[in-house]
Amino acid sequence: MIFLNTTVQTHQQDLERLKSLRYMDDDFMTVCLADNFEGVELILQIILKKKDIKIKSVRTQEVLKNLHGRSATLDVHAVDGDNKEFDVEIQRKDAGAGAKRARHNSSLLDAHILKSGEETEDIPDSYVIFITENDVMKGNQPIYPVERYVTIGENKVLFGDGSHIIYVNGKYRAMMKSES
Repeated sequence: MIFLNTTVQTHQQDLERLKSLRYMDDDFMTVCLADNFEGVELILQIILKKKDIKIKSVRTQEVLKNLHGRSATLDVHAVDGDNKEFDVEIQRKDAGAGAKRARHNSSLLDAHILKSGEETEDIPDSYVIFITENDVMKGNQPIYPVERYVTIGENKVLFGDGSHIIYVNGKYRAMMKSES
């Protein structure tokens, strides 16, 4: 009888924890995307608007060590068939999705791509993607691509270093036009 009560109580506690989980939770996302090549491909295809992305590896909660400073744990680290590297971060709190964190993750991702003896010009593109619960950029857009530019006189020209940061607004809801 005590065992049954404990089992029922544990089950009820598990149900309560499940009710509070959403896809925007790190733990839930980690379980859902671990070794889920098709799921990660679909997410990247939608965000990048490229249907030809084919993932060849997926690792969740991967730690990128930095021997000289702060390390980072990537929520989802994926590599596609062209060796492009992707760090997908699921962020519920606005404070964790700042520009400096994106820069830090981008630099660590890049630092781990090339092996000793490889040419820097051979570095593949890298993407740090923050999927945020709220509109951290406050522009009411679904996706915010962040790119580097060179200022040449009055013109701004894309730098083209292959480093990409993208913010996805989880609050965005497209306005549906009513058909008359």
